[in-house]
Amino acid sequence: MARAVERRRSESVSDEGSPARVRVRGFSGSGLGQTSVEFDVRTLYDFVFSLSEDAGSTDDLPPADRAWLKAARADLDLKLEGLGELRAVEVAISVAGLAVDRPAVHDAGDLVAFVAGVDPHDVVRLALAESLADPKMGLCLEEALAGSVEAAREFESIVPHGVREIAEAVLRDPAALVGQIVRILEAWLPRFQEVEPRVAAMILRDVELRAADRSRLEGAELIEATTGGIRWLSEPGIRRVILAPSLFSRPYNYLLGGNGWRLFGYPILDAALDGADPTAPPLALVRLHRALGDDTRLRILRLLSLRDWYLTEIAQNLELSKPTIKHHLALLRAAGLVTLTEEGGLSYYSLRRATINGAAESVREYLGVH
Repeated sequence: MARAVERRRSESVSDEGSPARVRVRGFSGSGLGQTSVEFDVRTLYDFVFSLSEDAGSTDDLPPADRAWLKAARADLDLKLEGLGELRAVEVAISVAGLAVDRPAVHDAGDLVAFVAGVDPHDVVRLALAESLADPKMGLCLEEALAGSVEAAREFESIVPHGVREIAEAVLRDPAALVGQIVRILEAWLPRFQEVEPRVAAMILRDVELRAADRSRLEGAELIEATTGGIRWLSEPGIRRVILAPSLFSRPYNYLLGGNGWRLFGYPILDAALDGADPTAPPLALVRLHRALGDDTRLRILRLLSLRDWYLTEIAQNLELSKPTIKHHLALLRAAGLVTLTEEGGLSYYSLRRATINGAAESVREYLGVH
């Protein structure tokens, strides 16, 4: 299932027009072993990320794009009225993972045509990929897909609680679900194509702006710099980490997972946006001070100044719910104030002291006061 790394919703085009991938080699000391890191610059990812309820939820998306997204979603809601299982919208975001190893599926139109012809069982496997690391669950799912009602019930009973409803939905009638997904994508396609050329230019510009990072950083360091503070450590069986630049993910990172790979749909740089007002304060500066202007977030930073903390520990210490703390941590991560480390099934947070130390300097630089 696709997810925003910080907020769970229940991650360059060449001159010839084909997707260009930048591989990073030699990961000695990077902590990733033989895992490769590559960039995948295709608009199909933004096509599905723009369907997410998180897209446009903050002012990290430029005003013109937020206005377009609001109008386009209203139009989509009208087209989907009466569709019924709108959980299909959530699964639809995951289907981009089916195109990871198919470079010919390049843009939104390609993805719609491709999904219309996929095996519905492949969509089920992708949607439930996070649950299939356990061999027992994988075997149980395959028996369910082969028609075993008993296996389907058992699978639904043993999947993690957070994906149980999704499991029930995708196993109930895979072919019908894929049909719903195709109708959603077909309805969204003409609206997204209105902005797709701009999106293509911006995500390519982002990769070009990261040329220095790609040449000097390796493995885990490159992932952390590109995602803006996610320290990803090796996972058993993961041989590839794919970095896909995205406009509509800003300021979050979206994670897609499949057999042997993880894909981060990461937010493009402020400098990659078009139509920026040269007199406006840098968005990074606005994010930083917006993040600091909240009592709860300042308390979180104080805790992190002492040591690294798990999400649950922070929530217990501040007596707030985990979703609330996760929201605050997402804004702190987007502002460059914390690092999120994911290791296996655990996630913990660390303070990025360099950002704290440079906060006053960033204000002086914008104001021209030295």
